[in-house]
Amino acid sequence: MPSEIQSQARLPLSVALEVAVQGIKIRIGRSVITLMGIALGIAFLMSILMAQACRKGVAAEMNIRAEAQRMLSFLVAETGPLRGRKLAIIQSGILDQRELRFVEKLLKEAPSQIALVQMKASEGAPHFPQNVPISRTSDPASALKDADATVVLGAGTLPEINWSALMSVMRKRIVAFSRAAQSQAGRPNDSITLEYMPKEEEIAEINAEARRSAFRTIWIVVISLLVTVIGVSNAMLMSVTERFREIGTMKCLGALSRFIRQLFLMESLMMGVVGSAIGSVFGALFSYVVFGAAYGFGLVALSVRWTWVGGAVIASMTAGILLAVVAAIYPAGFAARMVPATALRSNV
Repeated sequence: MPSEIQSQARLPLSVALEVAVQGIKIRIGRSVITLMGIALGIAFLMSILMAQACRKGVAAEMNIRAEAQRMLSFLVAETGPLRGRKLAIIQSGILDQRELRFVEKLLKEAPSQIALVQMKASEGAPHFPQNVPISRTSDPASALKDADATVVLGAGTLPEINWSALMSVMRKRIVAFSRAAQSQAGRPNDSITLEYMPKEEEIAEINAEARRSAFRTIWIVVISLLVTVIGVSNAMLMSVTERFREIGTMKCLGALSRFIRQLFLMESLMMGVVGSAIGSVFGALFSYVVFGAAYGFGLVALSVRWTWVGGAVIASMTAGILLAVVAAIYPAGFAARMVPATALRSNV
């Protein structure tokens, strides 16, 4: 009567990890090729994401600077040169980046005096250099009365002023608002708006171009990831082919199919982690250097949202690791299903 087949011992994951590390060291050449395939694919992905971050950041920064310059040019066109003239600035709320840049450019025009009225104390207050005389007051009427031009910044509540009476005393001096959405309550009829409001056709064209750019980016990313998966799968299949005898020997010694599958998945996982880390760093640095050389490293470093870049690095590494593991599923399953006798007879 045949003896009962005893249950086979299951080796712990630590043994599979040790064998996988040894396999990578023994086949260092093929392991490096596989790792570089993962690194190049993820570097391409990360370079696209970093390029998007740099492009958007630089475009936003250049747009802010251009808008601030346009606001100043519009004001100068209405009032004439500001050098040696008295100005009044009413800050009705927190200033955005566009208004802060406008204030910086306004100060470079060298006005003789600036009367600053802050409706909300100190929040978002512009920093004025020491060589510009500043007089801070809580009385908007007195500040505006002697000013050659008045600029209202922020989107807060306007001061309670009889603008009609004040405008007649000011002898039609310019009152300019930085935001078109500024409250209309009590706003003087002869005031001007420095903010440019794009037309509906311009907004539609911008949105259409954004959609086209997103489609192109998605297509390129998908192709790069597919190439990465195919490359890793090919490398892992070649690794399985080279190790037919080794797989057969391990199975004859009692290794379960589950252990063989874990072995190849761990190898792919380790190469995915290292390759994704290398590719993410290299891809981010490549795009940063390219945009830095084109626009200036200071501008790129100032305009890029680094928290978004950090998230992109994590996403790229996660994608690389998952793709490496997914690409190894079929080779690992093929190796696990091999019959020991067939594997030992192989001459590969």
